[in-house]
Amino acid sequence: MQEKKRRQFMKQAAGLGVLGVAAAGGIWAAKDFKLKKGRLRPPGAVEEEKYISMCIKCGQCLQVCPYDSIKLEDIDGKAGVGTAYIDPLARGCYLCEAFPCVLACPTGALDHEANVIEKVHMGMAIVVNESACLALDGKKVTKDMIGRIYDHTAVISKEERVNRKVEMYDNDTEKVMLQKTLLKKLSEQEGKSCSLCADLCPFTPDPSTAIGMVAKNGGLFPEIRDACVGCGACVELCPTKVLQILPYATYADVYEKKKGTNHA
Repeated sequence: MQEKKRRQFMKQAAGLGVLGVAAAGGIWAAKDFKLKKGRLRPPGAVEEEKYISMCIKCGQCLQVCPYDSIKLEDIDGKAGVGTAYIDPLARGCYLCEAFPCVLACPTGALDHEANVIEKVHMGMAIVVNESACLALDGKKVTKDMIGRIYDHTAVISKEERVNRKVEMYDNDTEKVMLQKTLLKKLSEQEGKSCSLCADLCPFTPDPSTAIGMVAKNGGLFPEIRDACVGCGACVELCPTKVLQILPYATYADVYEKKKGTNHA
């Protein structure tokens, strides 16, 4: 099934041609952790310096990405003009089952061994703006909050974007169906207490092992857990920019070191 999905994505991408260089987006640095700053790379990316040397800027990963998550570094980028990256504030990675970006990479800059979620590690989610969390005050998801993600979605019609409602059609491609399904799940959260980051986490083996809501200060608050792979979906979904991703960081880098500091 997984191999079939990969072939379908590659077939849909055929004939598109290499896309132009996209505008770069910023990554917030976390002041609490002495980790190297950098771009969030697509699933399977090898160590940063090796990645910069191996990526040939072909844009194949961008072309086959079913969520339009991947961008190419523009001339203002600090490292590797034309290299692929993800700006989770604009569009996170949703860990699609087929991982066509990994399959499409011709050089191994995206390691072909990272072909299932359990083998993917992009970074680690961190809290950068705790006081802004809506769940702490029990605030509910509004249509305006959902609208941000509709505005990020290029494959839907103008009418669907304006109405904040999508319709499924028999002739929708798999890419369109995946993105519309995400929007439908998002719309189902309207009127509920905000926990978008946890409820829509795409870590399909078990999202609760990557992120969950825990009681704090009379409300709820997201807790990042050791299965987090740093895909950035939670960053895009959060209406108030509570979270960010530290590229290449691990749970041990961030949370175990932080615990050790707190106990010192």
